[in-house]
Amino acid sequence: MTKFVVHIGDGKCGSSAIQAALFDAREDLAKIGIAYDAHHRTSGNYNFGTLLGKATRGNDEHQRRWAGQVVKRLRSSAEHADYVFISSEAFLTMEPAEIVQILEMISDDIESIDTIAYVRHPLSMYLSLAQQSVKASFRFRRPDTYRRPLHEFVGKWRESPLIDSVTVRLFDRTALVGNNAVADFEAIVKQLTGNAAIKLDHIDENTSLSAEQMVVMQDFRRRFHADHDNRWTPDTSRLIDFFTTMNEDGMVGHRPQLTPEAAAWVLHGNHDVLDWLGTECGLGPDQPAPTDLKQDGDWSKLPSILASVDPGAVHQLKMMIPAFNPGILSGDLSKASQALDAMATATPAGAAAIARAAEIYWNAEALANCTTLASA
Repeated sequence: MTKFVVHIGDGKCGSSAIQAALFDAREDLAKIGIAYDAHHRTSGNYNFGTLLGKATRGNDEHQRRWAGQVVKRLRSSAEHADYVFISSEAFLTMEPAEIVQILEMISDDIESIDTIAYVRHPLSMYLSLAQQSVKASFRFRRPDTYRRPLHEFVGKWRESPLIDSVTVRLFDRTALVGNNAVADFEAIVKQLTGNAAIKLDHIDENTSLSAEQMVVMQDFRRRFHADHDNRWTPDTSRLIDFFTTMNEDGMVGHRPQLTPEAAAWVLHGNHDVLDWLGTECGLGPDQPAPTDLKQDGDWSKLPSILASVDPGAVHQLKMMIPAFNPGILSGDLSKASQALDAMATATPAGAAAIARAAEIYWNAEALANCTTLASA
């Protein structure tokens, strides 16, 4: 009989770090009776949904093939394991019966299914989802239409007779064991399995962008990939890597915060979620849900919801991106170098990371475009 521990999400709640830690530790976990597998280090088992006909942002045929290969390996491993771990941030919004269908592909004889869910405050979740959206589209959800009924998602898991337990944790550093999602997850699975030998690397996968980087990303998608909406492109991935590397020694630009107007709409649309979080996680609402709401702007561009955006920093970032500054690929780095210097001056602690990010990015762009850059 097979026991499952299923990490069901939510998205933007440390899933990549948890999945990377599980992937890195899978050989050691196997030695202590725990099976885990995935086709990619930080993707977890999100593509398992394709086995039920669900779509992803990628090539669904490829994802379905990879998911099938992982399921086949897990089925073999389950025969010699005490527990099988599964992780996907997409599971929370799916039906428990659908997930059980997938688990039955791994084992014909399921003894128990324990689940773990991480949830987030509506304000930080909305901001994170807006950031995720503009990495693959120039559109994002308006704050006056945003609603994520966490209590309903969790409720259907709690009510399912197919599920043995649901552990809910607040994704907030101050509420996590060791102020880290992986450390928190490790503590929970030790308790669920009774296996004190479980050891995971407490990875902190932080790919958050600054407010200015978010604005540049949205404009990049709008100007150069409007016809590839909600689809990843190679140059988008390189740009995300550029920003992520740039932020390694500290965020370059303002940390994203919502305007009071945008925050009021998010709180208004999720007031019952806040009440539930108060009961479930000991988190009360920051303020009463506002009733006197005013809408400023059309909410179509990120500066309309972000409290602080420096136009000068936005321009400097664009001058370091070949799509906005084609001179880079022809060897003219004058504007790019000026922008790099200005950013390094504004963020001295991150100067080395900014320079390193630029060198990696420009060389990657040159290689992709079969050009040779002059020395900066």
